[in-house]
Amino acid sequence: MKPPRTKSSILPAAAAALLFGGAAIAPAHPAAPKRAAAQASWWSPAVTQALAHAGKNKTELVAALNQTPAAQREGMQFLITNMPQTDLQTLSAKFLLENVALAYHAWNVSPWKAQIPKQVFLNDVLPYASLNEARDGSRKRLVGLSAPLVVGAKTPGDAAQMINQKLFPLVKVKYSTERNRPDQAPTETMASGKATCSGLSILLVDACRAVGVPARVVGTPLWANNRGNHTWVEVWDGAKWRFTGAAEPDEKGLDHGWFVGDAAQATATSPEHAIYASSFQKTGLPFPLVWGREIKWVQAVNVTSRYAAAIPVAPVAAGKTRVIVSVLDPKGRRAVADVTMRDITNGAAVWTGKSLGETADRNNYLTFDVPRKHSYEIAVAYAGKTTYHPFVTGDEPEEKSEIRLEATLAVKPLSAAVTAQLKTALADYFTAPADKQAAWKFPKALDSALKDNEPTVRALTWSAYKAAPIHATMKHDYDANQATFGEYLSPYTVRAVGTKPANGWGLYIAMHGGGSGPKEMNDSQWEIMKTHYKDHPEAAGGYLLLALRAPNDTWNGFYDNYVYPLIANLRQQFLLFGDVDPNKVYAMGYSHGGYGAYAIGPKEPDLFAAIHASAGAVTDGEAVPQTLRNTVFTVMAAGLDNAYNRLDRTHKFIDDVNAARGNEHDAFPVGVQIMEGVEHSGLPDRDKIADMAYAVRNTTPRKLTWLMTDDVIHDFFWLRTSDPGKTKEIDATCKDNQVIVTTTPIFTLTAANTKVMTPETLAAETVKSATVLLDSRLVSFDKPITFVVNGKKSVKKIAPSLKTLCATMARRGDQDLAFAAEVVVK
Repeated sequence: MKPPRTKSSILPAAAAALLFGGAAIAPAHPAAPKRAAAQASWWSPAVTQALAHAGKNKTELVAALNQTPAAQREGMQFLITNMPQTDLQTLSAKFLLENVALAYHAWNVSPWKAQIPKQVFLNDVLPYASLNEARDGSRKRLVGLSAPLVVGAKTPGDAAQMINQKLFPLVKVKYSTERNRPDQAPTETMASGKATCSGLSILLVDACRAVGVPARVVGTPLWANNRGNHTWVEVWDGAKWRFTGAAEPDEKGLDHGWFVGDAAQATATSPEHAIYASSFQKTGLPFPLVWGREIKWVQAVNVTSRYAAAIPVAPVAAGKTRVIVSVLDPKGRRAVADVTMRDITNGAAVWTGKSLGETADRNNYLTFDVPRKHSYEIAVAYAGKTTYHPFVTGDEPEEKSEIRLEATLAVKPLSAAVTAQLKTALADYFTAPADKQAAWKFPKALDSALKDNEPTVRALTWSAYKAAPIHATMKHDYDANQATFGEYLSPYTVRAVGTKPANGWGLYIAMHGGGSGPKEMNDSQWEIMKTHYKDHPEAAGGYLLLALRAPNDTWNGFYDNYVYPLIANLRQQFLLFGDVDPNKVYAMGYSHGGYGAYAIGPKEPDLFAAIHASAGAVTDGEAVPQTLRNTVFTVMAAGLDNAYNRLDRTHKFIDDVNAARGNEHDAFPVGVQIMEGVEHSGLPDRDKIADMAYAVRNTTPRKLTWLMTDDVIHDFFWLRTSDPGKTKEIDATCKDNQVIVTTTPIFTLTAANTKVMTPETLAAETVKSATVLLDSRLVSFDKPITFVVNGKKSVKKIAPSLKTLCATMARRGDQDLAFAAEVVVK
């Protein structure tokens, strides 16, 4: 057995001696006990039986019995009869006499004595301990602390609430998993200032008992949802037992707390999921201690029925999931943050709240009840920065979103001299011809500046790239309101809505309906698209609405191999000359344009904050949902739209997204709305700009799935390959300075398009080499980086390179898709 830790006395004689405004405690110091004298015993046979198990400590117990005043004998007899063997063999007479004297005095002078039955006093005021905590003799100290807190209280319930509200701040104790042990006694808890729910409950119980308030520890070894254990407190309010969370007073009073819903699911007949109240009197039922399951001498009463039957709980409504949100700071500690959960299909904020920090019980979380099998985005505002995290509910009644925040990059300020040197060197680089750029070497001091302050150097590099006289063709296209790639040209119109935000305009690229037909038809559809979307500056802030004309009048005018570089060029124009925020660019389209969005979004998700497709469908082999792991993609389909199998293809797309997502909740923020009873041309999508405005691009997600569908796209977030091709795939993760890369040939794009795997197809459809692009947003260059490529491990020490930053920025034309290091993996 594990004996309790004991101390006979820890307080000086000057401990507080007033209770309830002036009644003196008597005796403050019991007389030193005399050793057992030869006299007739007054105690019961049950006490005699207990003394037989006291061993060498019997003398102390007999002395305590002999020195107990007649009015307190019933209490001493109760303690010795019911105390566990470890206490029988260790507790001193002085310890017991002081405890009994203080308990009786508190009971006698309390205003609520008449409200406390004798048996409740004996079992829930008199005892010196609740569980297996150290017997630390802290009652006298707790009298001094608690008595001033309950002045004016008329009932024990009121007194308990006063103590719960005031004691913990007074003694500077808070919830923390960094406490020494779960079963701390009050003295240890107050010394360390830290405790978890069990230690906090023990302290509150003892503080209540110190002023004559009956209290007991209550807990469950495991919630019915298997989320963990918990401990709290019950207090006698003069008529019945009522509960409260220790150090968690509820403004609604007793019988309220964050755990009521969990407690209501408890099962009395399941030992693991029942609720138990501590009892000093022997009951034959052990209190389950999760930290000491071998300990069976702590007694309990099963009180599950009171919670499961009596607590009014709002259940999770049918068709909904309770999402448990936990936010962890960069050190892995629970953080208090502002949390907003949005429906990605319409941008509506469905829930807002604050996540709970380290001082909250580890089973207490921010929760949202939302529809099942639906896509959301969780925005977390913490330490002046907002981050965005997808969450897709499944079909379970309760699901958890654990969001781990990343550390803010520590930077060193650059001197004026280094800044000037950088500006000159960067301007020289970007004006140099390609052959000289290939052989360029920046001074080592500038590479060091990049390592010291990557954000500043990135901004300077972008400014130099923008200012370089190398964009004449793109500037001509911008001035002419056209986008080009090779022989293909797409005119556009653009207009500003609202006032330009500090970080630049948002850009919405809208693609029209039409397709294969006469030029006049597509021109007419383009005119309609110019005013199709309603203005929403109140939701989206200032933005540019760009209506793009397809480069031709063919069926696949918005989804062919020439389209994707054309769209990239269009976007780059506005980054260079239009003062557009690179992380607030959106693509959207209707019908013919919806088909385009279905293709452009999955192929180039790293270019957009969000993509929306209305009245379109997936074209076989042209796009797959696997690439949408990290980018918001929404669909609106008409329930009566059966032409070209559009509705069937939409359902197939939903199935493919769900298959790609698997059991992951934090990936694939894809939302599909099927508008029942609506024809192809009648979709209510004119407010889509407002619906999409919340989304912000993430250029450095930690996990990528790049399933290729063409030989045109060479870059994908922080991956690059020189040999892209249909059905080739690269899967990559970058976390904790480790990069894992897997290249996998995929032999099935659709159920009807299968291939037979042969050595030849394996060689043809496997990526031969890939480049991993890194910077301080993904790794720390101060430490070695581990690479695991198709199972083969290597460790490299990599330094950031200003030349690499410049080369990748020139290639992508986007400051946030430029990287400071590149590693070729084969």
